[in-house]
Amino acid sequence: MENEKVEDLNKLKEDAPDIPGGLKRGKMVEISARIGSDLAGYVCDRDAVGLLLDVRHPSGIHAGYEFITWHSIERVSFE
Repeated sequence: MENEKVEDLNKLKEDAPDIPGGLKRGKMVEISARIGSDLAGYVCDRDAVGLLLDVRHPSGIHAGYEFITWHSIERVSFE
């Protein structure tokens, strides 16, 4: 039983994305920001200051671009 838990944990670690892969250009992400709004869209670019996002409405329609500083991001979700 203990060996199965260790194997499951090792598999999870191997399958888990890394930050550069999760935030690479073209990746769809959902962001919760401290400004009180949630954004969804495609990553355009990132640097030491923040993340440039091609924002999309829930219908998928382009809604412009937003630059969000890392300091203002509470959570980023991606698949």
